[in-house]
Amino acid sequence: MDQTEFIKLVAAKLSDETTVRGLFLGGSFGRGTPDSHSDVDLIALVEPDHQDEAIATWRSLLEGISPVVFWNQRGQGHVLLNAITEDWLRCDLSIMPPSAFIDRAQDTVKPLIDRDGFYNVLPEALPAKGPDPAKVKYLINEFIRVLGLLRVVVGRGEYLTAVTGIGMLRDHFMNLMLEEVNVPDRGGALHLSKVLPEADMDLLLSLPFPKANREEVIDANFDIARHFLPRAYDLAAKLNLPWPDNFEKATLRFLATSLGPSPDWYSLSRNSVTD
Repeated sequence: MDQTEFIKLVAAKLSDETTVRGLFLGGSFGRGTPDSHSDVDLIALVEPDHQDEAIATWRSLLEGISPVVFWNQRGQGHVLLNAITEDWLRCDLSIMPPSAFIDRAQDTVKPLIDRDGFYNVLPEALPAKGPDPAKVKYLINEFIRVLGLLRVVVGRGEYLTAVTGIGMLRDHFMNLMLEEVNVPDRGGALHLSKVLPEADMDLLLSLPFPKANREEVIDANFDIARHFLPRAYDLAAKLNLPWPDNFEKATLRFLATSLGPSPDWYSLSRNSVTD
């Protein structure tokens, strides 16, 4: 069974469940951008008194379609149910009160069941989402912190951990790029190439994936930092965020005095960094 058949079957089976006041497609199906690899994101509007019943109904419905091999339940009040069927169809169901069905637009959801006309009162589209100053501040400080930990893992010879840290730096850089993208809905991590500009994707793919040895992990940290810091400077300036000068300088000094003169960590300071 493909996703489209699954969606039609679910809507039909829940059509007589009056405790489900609304059932909507979210995610890529809600936005009209699915592909053959997309999971099915559903939103069910259910009053709190009927949520336990809705959870049991959903599990029974899925088992009647295909055996469920993975099941996970999170949250209270707003419940998220993750399921994977035997043929690896992935489906997430968010169960929430009708009053929580906000911060959405008609171009991000599609109605399957709408007993009370919730879809009609949604705006056609959401405004573009600009950078979140608090998140940008977190990414900058966390990048510098993880960068400084390079000295610790190298000093201990923990090169596998160092490789993991490089993955964290790459993720922080990716998330900084996402903050620069002014769109209403940035989607999930599995849609990265559809959201980021091609040049940013090319840059991320060009960043090193080092082996677990001293020279490669040091060079990889330096290379990612020399790309991240100028972008972070510019974005912080646009958002009028104070730059953590003392933290950055102390970190670069710590790396320069403990890891040797090459690469030149001092060249990463914002007054002299060049790409």
